[in-house]
Amino acid sequence: MYEHAVVAAHFASASTGLLEELTELHKLGTRQLTLVDVLRSHHSDAQDEAHRKEARRRLEEEKTTLQGAGFQVNVELRTGQPAYELSAIARARQADLILVGSRGESRFREFFRGSTVLQLIRKSTTPTLIEPIGDRPRVSGRGFRSVLLGTDFSDSCFEAERHAAELAGHAEKIVLCHVLEQEVVEDVGATLAREQAEGRLQALAEQYGAAQDRVITRLEEGTPSRVLQNVAEEEGSTMLIVGKRGRSPIRELMLGSTTQNVVRRTSQSVLMVPRSSLI
Repeated sequence: MYEHAVVAAHFASASTGLLEELTELHKLGTRQLTLVDVLRSHHSDAQDEAHRKEARRRLEEEKTTLQGAGFQVNVELRTGQPAYELSAIARARQADLILVGSRGESRFREFFRGSTVLQLIRKSTTPTLIEPIGDRPRVSGRGFRSVLLGTDFSDSCFEAERHAAELAGHAEKIVLCHVLEQEVVEDVGATLAREQAEGRLQALAEQYGAAQDRVITRLEEGTPSRVLQNVAEEEGSTMLIVGKRGRSPIRELMLGSTTQNVVRRTSQSVLMVPRSSLI
């Protein structure tokens, strides 16, 4: 499914463990990895060259380890803006997935600082998996066990729905969640709005075929980002899957402050799927 993954691999202070436990991704069909480190040039020429040599050494070291685990591995060492370089490399190499690690809260050190995650999500035309990492950085693919799809049933969510359906074969549990839009409730009334949404959720669930017995539907009201986080906690979801440039709740998730809250504070993996992505 994700045969080729581009992985953000920055080793400014983490000397080991950034890329561990890729077993789940391997089960999903990942065979090729491109490790990317993007340096920001702000030292003297001598310092920059020393930094580049150390970054290259660590990339090659990790490459050797991952090759031993059965992956085909490429490395890319760039200087520039991380979000731009990552998205550009993914496009050029026709990758199926971008993997990035987020430390959460105000701890955006390592590869990401400030709003780089948001910039990447907005720029990328490649599905992007954001993995929460702790004191021991890693990108593990551990989130595929139990998935939560947030959908507004719009065309912009179609690809996210497709990814969720593809992942269903590897998941123990699939939660399909829709958050009622207040404007819809005001237009048609609460009863009809709920009936229509419930019908669409059921129709979506029926598309899961043999995996339908592992599908749960949730129809909720409230602020979409908060609702999705709450439902994820209640259902024990390990991954949130959301589309890009949809209407609510996906539109609301793409707003800066909300996306930061989801990415920084959630304990789940977050898979952002652009409208045009293909499996």
